[in-house]
Amino acid sequence: MDRDKILQHFTLETEKYTASILLDKIEQLLATGKPQVTDFFDPYQQRVADRVLHYYREIKQIAWGGYAAAERVRIFIFPSAQQFSNHDVPLSYVEAKLSAPDKVLTHRDFLGSLLGLGLRREKIGDILVTDDGRAQVVLHPEILNFILVNWQTASKYTINVRAITPAELTPGTGRSRSIRTTVASLRLDAVASSGFGLSRSKLTPAIRAGHVKLNWQSVKNASAAVKEGDIISVAGRGRVEVEQILGESKKGRVQLLLKKYI
Repeated sequence: MDRDKILQHFTLETEKYTASILLDKIEQLLATGKPQVTDFFDPYQQRVADRVLHYYREIKQIAWGGYAAAERVRIFIFPSAQQFSNHDVPLSYVEAKLSAPDKVLTHRDFLGSLLGLGLRREKIGDILVTDDGRAQVVLHPEILNFILVNWQTASKYTINVRAITPAELTPGTGRSRSIRTTVASLRLDAVASSGFGLSRSKLTPAIRAGHVKLNWQSVKNASAAVKEGDIISVAGRGRVEVEQILGESKKGRVQLLLKKYI
């Protein structure tokens, strides 16, 4: 199908950008007959990729991020006549351990230190923080050696970094805490305010600047509706899941159970 016609099916610039990345890979595949692979896509980008690949029945895909429940994955595409498996998706893995065992860092701390090295987010997959404080990172193989040499601190603490195998990954549910709260309505700014402990006056500029995402998609409308199961993230502050809507309080407010990932 014509590239421009496919792009017409996407209205948002973020969708068009992701679709264009995948279409570039598809064109390379069709020209060479050789499998192609993207950088890491978040769940929102994965949905865009599925929509693009719907138009190419002669192409198969494997979406793999190192373990079965990975949030961020690389999209590996290949001719439908060929056979490949998860093991063919190029991935590398490292583990970072704090030299100060009594300190506890969060996913945000580890990610921030990696991005502080000048790395692009799309080169980094999931970061799994274990109960004993280690960080296991899935990443693009091209940055493996750079990380092994240059990733020496997280937050202000020294870390020891080593390459590991996928068999050493210990994915779990992730560290989180529950927040039971009430909001006036299921508006994005109201729910995010409760989940992140920020005033709505501070959140509104962040939303308008595109620093707040709903289900991995930037939303600039503070009144956007939020529903059960949604994920809200604020740049630099992590993310919150709307785990359960508990009904209306006696005062007419909406009762929520939120899960704050730390």
